[in-house]
Amino acid sequence: MENSPYIATSSWTNHFLIAHAAGSVDHQSFTNSREAFEQNYNQGYRVFEVDLQLTTDGYLLSRHDWGNYLYDRFKQVIPREQMDRPAPLELVLSLPIYGRYHAMSFEQIAELLQNYPDIWVVTDTKGTSEHEVRQQFEAMLRAAAGKEGVLDRVVPQLYSRDMLRWVESVHSFPSYIYTLYQSQDTDQQVLDFVRAEPKIDAIAIVQDRAMKSASLIARLESLRVPVYAHTVNDPTAIRDLAAIGVDGVYSDSMTYERLEQSRIRLPKRNS
Repeated sequence: MENSPYIATSSWTNHFLIAHAAGSVDHQSFTNSREAFEQNYNQGYRVFEVDLQLTTDGYLLSRHDWGNYLYDRFKQVIPREQMDRPAPLELVLSLPIYGRYHAMSFEQIAELLQNYPDIWVVTDTKGTSEHEVRQQFEAMLRAAAGKEGVLDRVVPQLYSRDMLRWVESVHSFPSYIYTLYQSQDTDQQVLDFVRAEPKIDAIAIVQDRAMKSASLIARLESLRVPVYAHTVNDPTAIRDLAAIGVDGVYSDSMTYERLEQSRIRLPKRNS
């Protein structure tokens, strides 16, 4: 993998693949688990999107949400009345996913960043109110205490233009990605935002919208702002997205080896 034309290391935006929810592990997706990270790191991933939830005791935990469906899907047994709401950190950490995988506190994620200096973590915190966003990123800052340097390789996903100001009031990260799936912004508003905010290093867009947004993608390319589509696992879809200028994808299961085998022609990377 060291010689793969799909992997670069100077910036997170030079990596084509972002592991969605830390990537799949043994064909199981959405686990956000330590084991998923390890498996996908060994397959060449260096950028990992991680879903993060705030626990009742004020910690950030790698979990997609608190829905009862997820406990059932993961075969985690707790009383039904405790589902559909935040839980304490230690309770969730004590519940293996499918009996063998393990969620991570942000303290553990900070340790991964410290131990693997070639990785980046893209956050998916999902909070949209100022109060919730501040709580989440204050918890992140506490978790990284003593390891503050690792936050330089944390890339917050922003769900609104206002969220940049809220996050920056807690900690100034060097790089952000603006994800549009919750945004009502027009194409022009997106372009104006990235022009005004040099820390916005990429845009994330759902696959279907990306296929209808060749003009926006081209205009972002002229600003040297890469576009990532999500969530894409099919090589044919990746080939189609690359043909209109998409710079990378969030994926559960695609690997760099499969990209090479599929002979997918990718856009040239910005230097």
